[in-house]
Amino acid sequence: MNNKFNTLQKYIFENSVKEYHKETVNGLFRAILEPVASNQKFESCILFRINKLEGIDSLFKRIMFSGAEIYSFSDTLTSFNILNSEKTNIWGDTEFVIVLGQRYSAALIWDYSTGSKPDYTNIAILYNSKNITDIAKVVLNNSCSDFKEALQKYVPDRRENQILNNSIKNIVNLLNDKNEEIIFAQVEKEFALNSDDTLKTANIVAEKAKYIAHEIKNNLSIINLYAKITEKRLEKVSLEDEIQTSIDNALNNINNASQTISYLINDLRCLSAPYITEFDLKSLILNTVMMCEEKAKNAQINIEIGNLEEVSVFADKTKLQCAITNIIFNAVEAGKSGGIVKLSSCCDKNCVKISISNNGEKISDENQKRIFEENFTTKVKGNGLGLSICKKQLELTGGDIVLLKSDENETVFQITLNLV
Repeated sequence: MNNKFNTLQKYIFENSVKEYHKETVNGLFRAILEPVASNQKFESCILFRINKLEGIDSLFKRIMFSGAEIYSFSDTLTSFNILNSEKTNIWGDTEFVIVLGQRYSAALIWDYSTGSKPDYTNIAILYNSKNITDIAKVVLNNSCSDFKEALQKYVPDRRENQILNNSIKNIVNLLNDKNEEIIFAQVEKEFALNSDDTLKTANIVAEKAKYIAHEIKNNLSIINLYAKITEKRLEKVSLEDEIQTSIDNALNNINNASQTISYLINDLRCLSAPYITEFDLKSLILNTVMMCEEKAKNAQINIEIGNLEEVSVFADKTKLQCAITNIIFNAVEAGKSGGIVKLSSCCDKNCVKISISNNGEKISDENQKRIFEENFTTKVKGNGLGLSICKKQLELTGGDIVLLKSDENETVFQITLNLV
């Protein structure tokens, strides 16, 4: 085997920004194929090269009943009567899944030989990109099956699909979350082995809580996606007023329940023991803002980024992200259409201070005194855990969060962290 012809690896290195755990790759693999598996009438062409089918047999069974033309480039799928179309094994350890459809196209390429440690890999993720057709042509040139007509038939159109783009953003966020959760779980296991029974039990519970939170979030993203698809399709249908009102109420209740569950998941992720690492603060803030943009956009609130110091900090990355997310979400809900949420940071001696402000409604004087109390909330659907958990967890890692002020003009929260 001569890997110098493995041109698929170039897409990995051109598109990868970090390494991902195999469980994360499996999750993204499922997400890419879900649109095909969920719609038996969806016509597409799928190209596979995958070494193991651990836990995804049922997904392939669903795909077999879809309208997809399927080509395999490994012997893994022979049990599904899908023959290996690989002409010569030039791909080495590189695996891929490519979906070509007129309204949806996606590609995922990974190779565990590119990772710096076992079970980790760099990946290339492409959606509705012209490069996907180019990748498929590369695979075609190394295939003993002629699917050239299929590639021509399923050339994707280039129309903007906002629903798809939003779902992609959610999937990528889930990918990052899963990476963090796996790392935390490994550290907690090692810690539990050297602890007494009570502490060991607490860490096992925390690990299970993170796993459950992740699975709920996975399914929640699917619920949100199909709720939006249903809403868009109903805009083109004329219904009787009574039926339309009933459906609108149902979709509204789904969205409200989904939002409540999202808050609970965010709080649940903060309950595990602190895990201190060194990381780049600016990157984390920008990534967190990206996660919050969709909610802010829906509320017609603008998020503005001011000066962000390029510094490294010692903190619990996940809990800091939870704290920032919580404050932004609160600001968005307190704001009015056209309102602004601003984020900035500045260094002060051996620490860095993150300011998060908004021009929404003032927090009353009485509530300002209680805002970090456990079980205190002013929200109809709130649980009173978010800010209290954030404050306690930041204090455990040497940081802090305070409400600097809240008046008719501005509300400002400040997070303080130790510099490296």
